[in-house]
Amino acid sequence: MRPSLWFSCLLALTALAADATKPHIPLAQQPLRMAKDIAAFEAADKANPPPQHALLFSGASTLRMWKNVGEEMKPYPVINRGFGGSYTTEVLGYMDRITLPYHPRVVVFQCGGNDVNAGDEPAAPIARIREYLARVRKENPDCAFVFMATTRAPSRKAKWDLLDDFNRQLKKLCQEGKNLWYLDINTALNLPNGEGKPGHYLKDNLHPDVDGYKAIAGVLKPAVDAAWKATEAAYTGK
Repeated sequence: MRPSLWFSCLLALTALAADATKPHIPLAQQPLRMAKDIAAFEAADKANPPPQHALLFSGASTLRMWKNVGEEMKPYPVINRGFGGSYTTEVLGYMDRITLPYHPRVVVFQCGGNDVNAGDEPAAPIARIREYLARVRKENPDCAFVFMATTRAPSRKAKWDLLDDFNRQLKKLCQEGKNLWYLDINTALNLPNGEGKPGHYLKDNLHPDVDGYKAIAGVLKPAVDAAWKATEAAYTGK
């Protein structure tokens, strides 16, 4: 090996070793990102105010990239506020601006996988989801929630055990209260051995492809139907 090449390899290995020993800074101690995304939502709301008591999608990029979710969820009025590759710290931190003002009737929530992938233990995003739920219901007590599991995406195979732990804790949370649904969308996206179904993920092996979103809609719509029906009397008086 040429000395220059050997030296380059040594520098690369040293950098990797240094990065591996960096202490993890919990997301709760990190600044919020995505300010431009939130400002864009607020500008859109001002130009075309969304309906009150709608079906709100709240969370990260899997929701943000679901471009035809309004069509898939007809006849319900849909507000999609998935943004960036957000953490639960950010969904929680911005909820005064892009959750609470809508007074949603049903919230479809998916976030937390990015937290785990970034190094937080599963209990940390679960605690933030509990806070999100409590803050919504403080002024909107009849709101129902459908919590979608985080996906066991092929690109995150190294984190599957932690993501499974997160999903178990999320399911337990949903068993503790009224009008809370836990929805495991992994059966729609993945084969029994855990690998992604052909054509259901984009090339990044993280986000759903068109067929993936169709599969999610197939299992999500019945849960939304149940949540909407359960809140009929509270929101319409019928």
